[in-house]
Amino acid sequence: MMQKLRVILSGLALFLVIGFLLYQSAGLRRTSMIPVSSAAQEAPDFPSGMEWLNTGGPLSLKELRGKVVLLDFWTYCCINCMHVIPDLKKLETKYADELVVIGVHSAKFSTEKETQNIREAIMRYELVHPVVNDRDMRIWDAYDVHAWPTLILIDPAGNIVGAISGEGVYEPLDGLIGQVAADFEKRGLLNKKPLTLPLEKNRVKEAPLSFPGKVLADKASKRLFIADSNHNRIVVASLEGEVREVIGSGETGLTDGGYAKATFNHPQGMAPDGDTLYVADTENHALRAIDLKNKTVKTIAGTGKQADRFHSGGAAGSVSLNSPWDLLMHDGSLYVAMAGFHQIWKMDLKSGEIHPFAGSGREARIDGPLNQAALAQPTGNTEEDQVTPSPADIPTPTPVTNTAPAPQATPEPEPLPESSSARA
Repeated sequence: MMQKLRVILSGLALFLVIGFLLYQSAGLRRTSMIPVSSAAQEAPDFPSGMEWLNTGGPLSLKELRGKVVLLDFWTYCCINCMHVIPDLKKLETKYADELVVIGVHSAKFSTEKETQNIREAIMRYELVHPVVNDRDMRIWDAYDVHAWPTLILIDPAGNIVGAISGEGVYEPLDGLIGQVAADFEKRGLLNKKPLTLPLEKNRVKEAPLSFPGKVLADKASKRLFIADSNHNRIVVASLEGEVREVIGSGETGLTDGGYAKATFNHPQGMAPDGDTLYVADTENHALRAIDLKNKTVKTIAGTGKQADRFHSGGAAGSVSLNSPWDLLMHDGSLYVAMAGFHQIWKMDLKSGEIHPFAGSGREARIDGPLNQAALAQPTGNTEEDQVTPSPADIPTPTPVTNTAPAPQATPEPEPLPESSSARA
């Protein structure tokens, strides 16, 4: 049985490689659901002895019979895995009675194997579904997975019905989950009783800050600016830590206006410029400008939607960005650590134009000219010496996929689908 399943899933891996080639030529991040087989193939159950989070104990596929189960193979430092989370949350909301999402955390790096680190990531990403620590890649290997993220759908009878790798998974999964749930409900084989789970977040006390992503000390104004990321706000304090102001209502959103009305979505890096504080509003895929004098917030770049393809930029208010994570103000321009594109972008504040500045878009560590160098999920900016690039150095983005990082951390893989990270 396992040998037959491995043959089926190896065939799936071939389809995913073909999908990667199509992705690379088109520069798209969207994929289609890939059916595994028309014949029923029972999904391997979880091995015993695994550590589970967001549950009261280990789960098994047998006890989940009657539920549609979605396995999410992820690792918490992978930007593509982070981009899939909003889609998973939408699916969990839409199919609250029919669907059980299970995160299979198959670590890329050694520190990601630690259960406590995974627990922190679960709370930071606000996950409400079970997660199993697949530290030795046992589940990964059983399902013959080759890329982060990969999602495998299992029907209420315990059979694999489809799989998908990469980002942009909501639409194909939505269609197949709805179809499977309707079919099993007609046959009286769908269990619509919701699972009750003891979540990790309920085991810790509420704190004044929640996973603050960045802290900026501004010597000129003698202020600390704290990106209180999971509270969706910016906290302004004295250098001694006394809170002076809170910017943002705390709700998730992309609303401009006064401090009490404005909303953010997990903001990260900041850059001061006189009475203006610029903010990388990461999960809004936007840049915001805070007028510290008039106490208002304004969106200056991004559409509020994640870019679904590489592009060369343009008017800042009309182009989609991809997880801007940190900012640096230099000579009238904002330099943006664009984690989702694996690039540094530059916004000219006078012209209102934003374009790639450094990085080819490939996820790697390669030195060289600005348009040939490769970065890996840049999340921080700093400056040492002034650098003025020649026009020939300005990059033209090339649509490429992520690959695994340095060989000393993980064996260099063959490229795999979508903008996914891959493992040989």
